[in-house]
Amino acid sequence: METTDLYTKLEDLINPVLEVRNLELVELHISGGQRRRFVRLYVDRPTGINVGECAEVSREIGDAFDTFDPIAGAYILEVSSPGLTRQLKTDRDFERVIGKKLQFDATGLGECVGKLQEVHEDHLRVEIEDEVVSINRDQIHKANLHFEI
Repeated sequence: METTDLYTKLEDLINPVLEVRNLELVELHISGGQRRRFVRLYVDRPTGINVGECAEVSREIGDAFDTFDPIAGAYILEVSSPGLTRQLKTDRDFERVIGKKLQFDATGLGECVGKLQEVHEDHLRVEIEDEVVSINRDQIHKANLHFEI
């Protein structure tokens, strides 16, 4: 089975379990070989997820995998929160944090901290030191939430 087919099959089993809990699949990683696969899920919701919920989701998804057997051979399933400092990559990641401070590295600007104002397909509008600037998405090398301690 091709890896893309496996991702699709797993997502088809995972998403209904997550939807019931108002969770979304942030990332799915599959590694390992034919003898043993490692399946890592990162799940989240705007209000966050705790360890107990991750354990419950893991059991439910494990049951679905065992019932429908999408993975040939043995597998290890890990369900986790992506964490507060995870890298923001997708439109959905950025849309979720509109109004919050980002720390990012962008061509022409370097390392910056600014408040995310808007998300568009090809650019972000960020307030940096009381000035709103438009930054092309392809210029952003890395971005994550900024926390002040």
